[in-house]
Amino acid sequence: KQALVFVNTKRSAEKTAEEIAKRIKSSDDVLLKLSLDVVHSLSKPTKQCERLGRCVKKGIAFHHAGLTSKQKEIIENNFRSKKIKIICATPTLAVGIDVPAFRTILKDLKRYGSHGLAWIPVLEYLQMAGRAGRPKYDKVGESICIAATEPDKNKIYEKYITGSPEDIYSKLAVEPVLRTYLLSLIA
Repeated sequence: KQALVFVNTKRSAEKTAEEIAKRIKSSDDVLLKLSLDVVHSLSKPTKQCERLGRCVKKGIAFHHAGLTSKQKEIIENNFRSKKIKIICATPTLAVGIDVPAFRTILKDLKRYGSHGLAWIPVLEYLQMAGRAGRPKYDKVGESICIAATEPDKNKIYEKYITGSPEDIYSKLAVEPVLRTYLLSLIA
């Protein structure tokens, strides 16, 4: 079964993918070709391209804003076709991109913000967890949250499992936003 691993930084996505890839022993010809496609998506491959290529050889990938659009497309399409088994990603993959998986693993539920390290919003957690077990693809799905300590485990349960999502406030009541939205629909 496939999995999405959500982490809070680009560096963590790459590192987590590499750690998982090290534990995979075999590779096949399809993944080797896919690896070459990822590496050579730029005319002059970067170290990041090579890192991604080494992971893809094992059926693992990382996904974040630092990748080229071609690399993202290759990763997403091959995850949908089940050639790539695990994607380690920042939360940007959870919004607006249809990459369903049987399992989501949320490694980091805290993120640095203006007030230091803080818990992510419940709605963001639900968006990431909601990638697991999509009705069109699976009957059930699993979402796993990783807690470092017992108090963190209790906080995760209280905030995300039994807690309520935050209220949503529409920005369409702000005239410039409404105007931009309408113009984009017309265009």
